[in-house]
Amino acid sequence: MEHSLRVVRFLAPASLALSLTLLACGPKKPADDASDETDFAAAEDGESAEDGAAEEGDEEADEEETSGIPTECIPKDDVCIPPAGWVQRLCTGSYPGVAIVMFNGGSPWKRAYVRAKTKAVNATAGGVSGEGYLMPGEEVIVVRSRKQPKDGMQVSGAGGYDVLRWDGTCATLSDGEVGLQPYGTLEAAKVTFRFIDGSIAKALRKDERITEAYRNRKKHCRGATMGEVSKECEKWDKQLAEIIVRTVRSGIELPTPDKLP
Repeated sequence: MEHSLRVVRFLAPASLALSLTLLACGPKKPADDASDETDFAAAEDGESAEDGAAEEGDEEADEEETSGIPTECIPKDDVCIPPAGWVQRLCTGSYPGVAIVMFNGGSPWKRAYVRAKTKAVNATAGGVSGEGYLMPGEEVIVVRSRKQPKDGMQVSGAGGYDVLRWDGTCATLSDGEVGLQPYGTLEAAKVTFRFIDGSIAKALRKDERITEAYRNRKKHCRGATMGEVSKECEKWDKQLAEIIVRTVRSGIELPTPDKLP
């Protein structure tokens, strides 16, 4: 059973003044991720990101912090999202194993779809951004709504969502850049196998197609992770990523990742 800790806010009285001063804590910067592992049986290990403070505007109902991966979503605006404190920690780091679990077929999380080529930008304070661009049709999961309150002051250019990508990073998208209905050909951010947690990688290996694609990639890439590679290496690198995405979308039994927000 998942356990949670409740965050307690408090006020400190000023001893020689007539007013009260609020004590506030700034968000902590997450620890650096561990270095990559290239061995198939041992995927990336790393320290979980430290707890960060929730961004301004998070509702009181979201004050409970969740350990592990949430299993129920919280309705907000037109979507259903994870708890705000957990999302803050998720979006300050990179969690490929968590992304695999959340994208797993049958999960409760709201999918959204990129409408236009968009630079990968994460507006979360101290957040990690993925490489390159989000492409039209890319499937993402909504983890935070940035919709403006209907009865509040409307700010031009505001709104949209923070989303989780298949590579384990978050991105911030405006209403014009993402929609809640499929758009064009279904795409996914590239999944890099060596970055996936060992527990998740082991579960994926049970699928023969993934194991075969990995072995072919290893054969043709000969351990290369960057720089100039052969066409066969590129082919099998891409094919491995695509097979993982298809397999997870169809639904697969997965354990809890080693690395958690």
